[in-house]
Amino acid sequence: MKKIIKILLLCLSLLILAAFVQASFHTDTIECDNNTLIVSVCTGDMRALETGVSVYAGCNNVPLILSDKTMPEQLNGWLPGYVAENNITRIIVVGPVTPQQLFDFMKLGVQVKQVNGNTIPEILTKLAENSKNLRNDSVILTASDPLAGELGAYMKIPVFITASNSTYSSSENLSEDYLNYMKEHQIKNVIIVGNLPETIKKQLTEKNITFEELSGENSLEVSRSVNNKLVAENYVKNPQTVYYGFYGELPTIIPSVVKNNALLVEDSSNTGNILSYLQENNIETVVVTRNTESDYIQMEETDYISSDVTNQLEKNNITVKWLTKKRTLDEATGLYDMKILTVEDMNINDEEELDDSENQILKTEPPLIAMLNTEKCIDSNNVSAEINENAGEYKVKWSTIHPYTWKKINEKEYCATSNTGYEYHWTKDENTWKVSYTLDNKEYYNTTWIENKDNSWTEVQKNKNFTWKYDGMKWKCYDHNAELIYYISSN
Repeated sequence: MKKIIKILLLCLSLLILAAFVQASFHTDTIECDNNTLIVSVCTGDMRALETGVSVYAGCNNVPLILSDKTMPEQLNGWLPGYVAENNITRIIVVGPVTPQQLFDFMKLGVQVKQVNGNTIPEILTKLAENSKNLRNDSVILTASDPLAGELGAYMKIPVFITASNSTYSSSENLSEDYLNYMKEHQIKNVIIVGNLPETIKKQLTEKNITFEELSGENSLEVSRSVNNKLVAENYVKNPQTVYYGFYGELPTIIPSVVKNNALLVEDSSNTGNILSYLQENNIETVVVTRNTESDYIQMEETDYISSDVTNQLEKNNITVKWLTKKRTLDEATGLYDMKILTVEDMNINDEEELDDSENQILKTEPPLIAMLNTEKCIDSNNVSAEINENAGEYKVKWSTIHPYTWKKINEKEYCATSNTGYEYHWTKDENTWKVSYTLDNKEYYNTTWIENKDNSWTEVQKNKNFTWKYDGMKWKCYDHNAELIYYISSN
C-alpha cells in the first residue's frame, strides 16, 4: 500500500511539474524586440502554419526559422552560435514541439515562450486576437500560398490558413475558429490569395462578407496579383529587389522582403518567365532562394531554379544574388543552408570563407566514390557522413539527410540508392565517369566526371563546370574562376 502511495505521489509531482513548466512557456501572442527569434513548426498537421506566422516575423522585422517538432540537426548545430553572436534573448515557438526541444532552447540562456494549439486555425486566431501590431478589421485567406504572408506583413493583416490533412491544399470549408473570429470582429471584407474552393466563397457570401481575389492560373500570376496590389496601394514604394523561389522556403524570406522594401515572386509552377515582369517594374536585383541544378552534387527531384532563368536575367543586366551556398549535396541540404543564410541576412553577417591553403593533387577517383573508402567525412557546409562497408555494399549515413546505399557492381560500375526511390548510376569509360540520375527507371538528369592529366577531375554539369582536387585530406571543388567554393574532408 505504501509503495502504491509513493508511486501516486510521484505521478502527482510529475503532473504538477509538467503543468508548471507548460505554464512558464505559455503565451498567446508574439511579443518581439530586436533580440527575438521566431521558430514555427511546419510539418505534419501543422504544415503551412508557417505562412500565417511569417506575417508576425515580417511585421516585427525579426528572423523566422522553420522546424519540425524537433529542430533538424543542421539547424540545431548552427543555432547556439547564432544566438550568442547576435545577442538573441528570446525565442518564441509557434506550434507543438517536443518538451526536450523547449528545454534545449532554454539551455541557450534565452527566454522561451510557446504559442500552441491543437489545430492551425486555433493557433492563428489566438495570435490574431492578441496581436497589438495587426489590424482586426480584415483577414487574408489562403490555402497555404506564401504570397499571403508577404501581403499580410506589408498590410498588417492576419493570414488564416485553410490547408488541411497535413497538405498544402485547402479544406472545403472554413473552420469554426475562423468564422467565430470574423463574427466577433464584424469583418465584412476579406482578401483571398490563390485559389480557394467555391464552398468557402459561398460561406463568405452567406455571412455577407465580400472578398477580393488575388489569384491566377499559376504561382507566377498569383505573385503578380499580390505585388501589383502592394505597389498600387503604396505599401511598397519604388521596389528595386525581388526575392524569387519556390513554395516551401519562402515564408522564412518574408522578414527580409519587408526589411528591404522588396517584392516576392513564387514560381513553383516553374514557368521561369519572369523577365518581362521585372523589366515592367524596373527591378534591378533578383535574390534567388534555391540552388540551380548545377549546384547540387547529387540531386533528388527537380526542385531547382533553372540556370537558364538566372543566365537570362544576367544577360538582361539584372543582378542575381543568392541566399544559398554555392554548392550543396542535394535539395534538402540546400534548403537547410538557405534557412540559415536567410536568418543571418537579417543580421547582415558575412558568409565564412573557405580555407585554400593547400593545393596538392593526388591520384583518386571522383570524391563521391573516393569517400566510400573512408569511415567518416564532413563537408564545408558541416554535413557529415559515416560510411560502413560490407561485401561491396556501402551504407552512407548522412547527418542531416536520409542514408544512401552504394553498391559496387564492378570496378567500372556503381549504383547509389536512397529510400526515396531515386537512383544514381555511375559508369566508367577509360578516364570518364558518366552519372545517370533516375526515378522509376527514367533518367531526369545526368553529369559527367572527366579525369585530367594532372589527376584532378572536371565535373561537367549543365551550364557549369567544376574542378576537383585532392590534397590527401580534402576533395576541393573550384569554380571557373579557380575559387574554392566547397570541399569534402575525410575524417
